[in-house]
Order: sequence, then C-alpha cells, then structure tokens
Amino acid sequence: MTKITMCQSCGLPFNEEHVHLIATEPDGSKSIYCTYCYKDGKFIDPNLSMEEMIEMLVPVWGKTIGEEEARKELTTLLPTLKRWKKA
Repeated sequence: MTKITMCQSCGLPFNEEHVHLIATEPDGSKSIYCTYCYKDGKFIDPNLSMEEMIEMLVPVWGKTIGEEEARKELTTLLPTLKRWKKA
C-alpha cells in the first residue's frame, strides 16, 4: 500500500509535527484524512466544495508563502487529492 504523506482533503502534511492529526476510521485504523477534515468515518463538512476549501486554506498557507502563491499552489494540489479527484 502506498504511504499517505498528506491529508487527502486539505493537503496537511503527515510529517512528524502533524502525525497526531491523522484521523482514524471507525474500525480504529489510520485514515487518509486529518482530524480537521474527518471525524468518526465522515467528513466534518461534507458539503464543502474544493473552491471553499481553497479559500479556507489560503490565509493559513498565506502566512508562510503569501496569499497569491498559496492560492496558486492549492489550486494545483487539491484536484490531485482523493477527496477532490473527479471519479
């Protein structure tokens, strides 16, 4: 199985600093999502659109890389994540 290196909803890296934020599935196994996005086997905000997720994350990422760069990176990254990939 491929190691999941980031939340497949918001892109939060699952590095040493954030490993405690990996959500769990109802059976207790590790999820591919973080605790900000997922709880008890369900998305916390199931109706959230990818565009809304980007707008929520831009200010957070923007603190480090600037909002314009954050928006550009998120617009590229999020469509590649499992939650947002078109079936």
